[in-house]
Amino acid sequence: MKFLTSLHILVLVFIISYDVKAKNQIVADLSQENVKITTDFLGAKILLFGAYDGQKGDDIIVVVTGPKGLVTVQKKEKVFGIWVNTKSVNYINTPKYLNISSNRDINKILNQKTQKISEIGLNNLKIRLQPGKKVQKEKEWREALTRNMLKSKLWSLNENSISLNKNALFRSYLSLPSNVITGQFEVKILHYRNSKLISKELSTINVSKSGVSAEIYNIAQNYSTLYGIFAVILAVLVGWGTNLIFRKV
Repeated sequence: MKFLTSLHILVLVFIISYDVKAKNQIVADLSQENVKITTDFLGAKILLFGAYDGQKGDDIIVVVTGPKGLVTVQKKEKVFGIWVNTKSVNYINTPKYLNISSNRDINKILNQKTQKISEIGLNNLKIRLQPGKKVQKEKEWREALTRNMLKSKLWSLNENSISLNKNALFRSYLSLPSNVITGQFEVKILHYRNSKLISKELSTINVSKSGVSAEIYNIAQNYSTLYGIFAVILAVLVGWGTNLIFRKV
């Protein structure tokens, strides 16, 4: 099976290389374009490979962005000896997943201005605070957002992780953690020469739930009230059952 997969990749690389030379652009493919999340899903590792019409010193940056939405950052403080959430800030238009990879340090590829314009970098994303609430020390909250997303492995910066071969082929691995959300993920491959964008290629990865987890997810989304009631009843029954067992013991 592994041999057939490797052979398939070699054939694709040959076709891609020929296509690049013919069209003078970057072409890429993924070992897996559809990821199914089941109840025992532990994450996924996807091979991204391709070819580009390169020269010595060229660079490749890959940016994988998941669905965007609201992300809450909470601040914990000690109240009467117990750590509780006392403050929170909501960020909108925030990638729920972000993976940035490159063949070398990004600061050596692009200057800070270009990184900001292109939104390359964990702190260069054009995300905004949810309107209607005045926030003090916004910089600290923004840093906390980045720190939390990195800790949960939903954001990652992987410099020096893309392998280049003979200024023609490139290869990289994308990791999806077990807590990744569902939806369509954009894969953007950027080819730079002397800090200037030469070509780019766009692809997508579809992440969806499968099996029992898919049914639970659909019920939670389409029948949220009933799902909430069922969850409460189940929690009460589990607590009652546990208490009954320990009483008998």
